[in-house]
Formats: sequence, structure tokens, C-alpha cells
Amino acid sequence: MSKLIKILLLTILFQLGMGVDQPLQAALPYISSSHYCLMDSETGQLIVSRNADELRPVASTTKILTAIVVLDYADLNEVAVVSEHADHTPEYTIGLKAGQELEVGELLKAALVRSANDAAVVLAEHIAGDERFFAHLMNKKAFLMGASQTHFENSSGLPSPEHLSSVYDLALLGRYALSIPEIAALVEAPQVEFKHPGYLQPIVLRNTNSLLESYPGANGIKTGTTDAAGKCLVASARRDGRQLIAVTLHAGNRNTDCARLLDYGFQQIRKVTVLSTEEAFKEIPAQNGQSIPIIVEHEVALWVGDETPNIEKKVHLDYQINGSVIKGERVGIISIFADGQHVESVALLVGENISSDKNSLEHWLKSFLNRLKES
Repeated sequence: MSKLIKILLLTILFQLGMGVDQPLQAALPYISSSHYCLMDSETGQLIVSRNADELRPVASTTKILTAIVVLDYADLNEVAVVSEHADHTPEYTIGLKAGQELEVGELLKAALVRSANDAAVVLAEHIAGDERFFAHLMNKKAFLMGASQTHFENSSGLPSPEHLSSVYDLALLGRYALSIPEIAALVEAPQVEFKHPGYLQPIVLRNTNSLLESYPGANGIKTGTTDAAGKCLVASARRDGRQLIAVTLHAGNRNTDCARLLDYGFQQIRKVTVLSTEEAFKEIPAQNGQSIPIIVEHEVALWVGDETPNIEKKVHLDYQINGSVIKGERVGIISIFADGQHVESVALLVGENISSDKNSLEHWLKSFLNRLKES
């Protein structure tokens, strides 16, 4: 019995020792929403997600795309006029009245920072003359950015049966928005001064995204709330040179959901090489009986954690190579997908020179050297 106890103790100590340099990764924490995702902003890779492609109402997160389209067509100092239609926009509004004039930059403050629906409508009408036509421009822009499922019917996010997007599409829109300096500066500001035409002095608008003041490194992006959409948030944060984007829709607690997703991304994931330049990706037969090594143009690494994304590789390769080939010649492409979403495509290249002439000096020397190595 004492011998058995010693063996058990040694086994436990051995296992503990093995774990010293290999800490266990924490599992993804509880997320209240059934629709969420976490994206690496640099590559656009989905790190973790649930129902990422399912279409849902998204409320005022719509205004991310509104701002993107506005800055495609207008300068910040252009003056827009409030219409009767914009004046009667449902809540939440900043209280704009028909006939008032505001600069586009001020309207963007109200729309992005305070989520004012009337400001979004004024912007849409200034750009397109009609909000429905502006929505058409929004959908075209979303498609060009890869958010191909998104279909918006207005500029504010007010409820409409066909006004829908997905957490993946919203992450793409947020990623693009952060690349525009004017938008990035507004969405990271806890508060801004707004020149309201109905007041003598500027008024202070506090950002609806309270995560900006409670989460270290938070720098955006947009909240949204309606009965149909529930509590929504497209959040972003930067730490140690890394930018992450977290999205949650119809959340029990949107701030907690996004904070937990961001923590997971910053603390619990690691980069894993999925395509290496150190070895041949595969070998294919040549006409002269040799094998042609196929290599990737550059290394590809993905972020993975305890909740490992489903990684797929789709290869398009010319398997019927006739004649001589030169090292570096492109013969195909490999595409990497994470959780069903495209991450990157990499060229497949010939790894070494191959001659189709068996009697060539080059072939003879290569075969001779290979035989020397084998002996």
C-alpha cells in the first residue's frame, strides 16, 4: 500500500511539474447574448463567434455605416439644413428643428456620440436628398466592404422589418470605421462639445458607450437599443499594439459581454502557425519522375484559444505541370477560413527548379547529390 501511495504522489508531482511551463488556458467566459463575435482588427480574423451570420435588428449600430457613407461624399465643414421630415424623427433625438443649419462635423458628433436619430436623418438627406436613397448607398457600400448580408432601410436604425445585419458584418463595418480618422476620433471620445443651433453656447454630449470609461484601452465604437434589437454594442479596444473588436446583439448586459470577449482576446489566446514557409506544403509528381515541392509565398498565423475557431483550407493547384518549372513560379493559391469567414489567400509556389530533361546536366548533378546524401 505504501508503495502504491508513493507511485501516486510521484505521478501527481510529475503532472504538476509538467504544467509549470504550460499554463492551462481559461475557457471562454459566459456571454449573455446568443449572437456575438470577437475579431482581430489587423487581419479581420474571427477569433470566436456564435451565430455570426444570423441576421437580426441592430438598432443604432446602423450609424457606423451612416458615418462611413457621409464621409465618402461630404466634408466636415459643409452646412446641412434640417428638413420637416428630420424634425419629426422619433426618439432619441437631439431636438433639431426644421430650417436650422449645422455643419456635417457637428451632426456626426450628435449621431455617433449621442446616437441622435434626427442628426442621422439630416446627414442622409444632405448627402442623397432622400433617406431611402441614402440607405441604398449604405447597402452598396456595405457590400463593397464585405458586409454582404447587411440591408438597411434608414440612416438611424429605427425599427423596420427589413433593416437587418449580423454580428460579423457589424464587426467588419466597425473595423473599416476605425480606419477613418474623423470617425475614430469621435467614437473614442467619452464626451464632446456640440454646437446646437438652439443654444447660445455649445452643449456637452456624453458618449452612450460607457465602456469607454470603464474598460482599459477601449476606443469605440457604437451602441444601439430598440425593443426588437435589445441592447447592442460594437466595442473596440487597443492594448500593446493589438486592436480587437467585440460585437454583441440583444445582450443581457452588453458592456459585460464585450468586456469579457475583449479580455479573452487580450489574455487567453495565442498565435498558431497554420501555413509555414519552413517546409513544403505538399509535393506533386513531375514528368521526369521527380517530385515538385510546393511552398507557400509567406507564413500565415491565426489567433486561437480554448474556443478554437473552425479553420478551413481551400486549395486551387495545378496538378498537371508539364515541362520544366522555375523556383518561385506560381502554380496555385490556398485560402484560409476561420469560422466560415475568409481570412487570407496565399500564393502557392514551386519550391525548386525542376527540369523536364532527364539527360540534362542539372538533373544529373541533382540526382548525383541526392544519392550521395542517401548513402
